[in-house]
Amino acid sequence: MSKLDKFLAKAKEPVQRRTGTVVIDGDEWQVRELTMSETRACFRLAEDSNGNLDTFRYNDVRIVKATEHEFPWNSKELLLAYNAKDKFDLPVRLFESNRDGYSDLLDKVNEVNSKVKSEQEVVEELKNSSEPMENQATSVGHTSEVEGNHQTS
Repeated sequence: MSKLDKFLAKAKEPVQRRTGTVVIDGDEWQVRELTMSETRACFRLAEDSNGNLDTFRYNDVRIVKATEHEFPWNSKELLLAYNAKDKFDLPVRLFESNRDGYSDLLDKVNEVNSKVKSEQEVVEELKNSSEPMENQATSVGHTSEVEGNHQTS
């Protein structure tokens, strides 16, 4: 089976994500593991106009992304009721008077995603891999043959 065939077959497989449940004010919140693309989106959505990461918004975005499979964050009624500009503005507003609930939900998001390697960890692991690659990418975007034992960085 070629690499292409393997990836095509994988695309059709259902993705299993870790999940967890936390009870807040008697309601169960189902939290799921974020995918790599969702994690990237969390960073992008939490950047301010200068490109700086707003950690409060980052936490709110992660809560929404981890629970949106079961909670209607995009509900127009909910957005209007809480005077929220978008769904990522809702978590802090929903839990304004329940800081412990917000904290419990964020803790569960962190717990469910704690075993997920960050993109940087994956990149570092690949860089430090002892398995030789036929054409290894260098830090300047060129390739070099591993056979020649050339320095690549």
